[in-house]
Amino acid sequence: MSPGWRQLVVICGALAACSPAQRSGGTITPAPLDDQSVRAVIRGALAADARGESADSLYVIGASVIANGRPRLAPPRYAGTGSGGQIAVNSILSEITPGLAWVAVRYEWVGPNGVAEPAYATFVLEPLAGNWRIKHVHSSTMLPWEPKP
Repeated sequence: MSPGWRQLVVICGALAACSPAQRSGGTITPAPLDDQSVRAVIRGALAADARGESADSLYVIGASVIANGRPRLAPPRYAGTGSGGQIAVNSILSEITPGLAWVAVRYEWVGPNGVAEPAYATFVLEPLAGNWRIKHVHSSTMLPWEPKP
């Protein structure tokens, strides 16, 4: 084995020895890569918002939620929503990798007066302890000149 290869093997071995799974003495449980588990987190967050609940267990610590360009720290977190209504998810498009899920959602908030407020949201989720958690979400109501779905 040439000296260059020996150095590479030593470096790779040292990196492997320093990995979190080695230090903790256990294995890292990956989040499932299926679309349904990601969708369940998103639907749960939207439904909790419709009920006025925080659903903090669905978010990572320090997650950012932006609605119509403004940070939201408590319900209602999503653009176009309020209290006393319901959210209907119209479409979900997702891209999932082992360390990140990106999800585009079109939803409608139907308030107590029966008027639907269409909106969009983009979610970024990351795996945490074997489950997907929301790291960032940005939502916006549709602009008045956009065609209604």
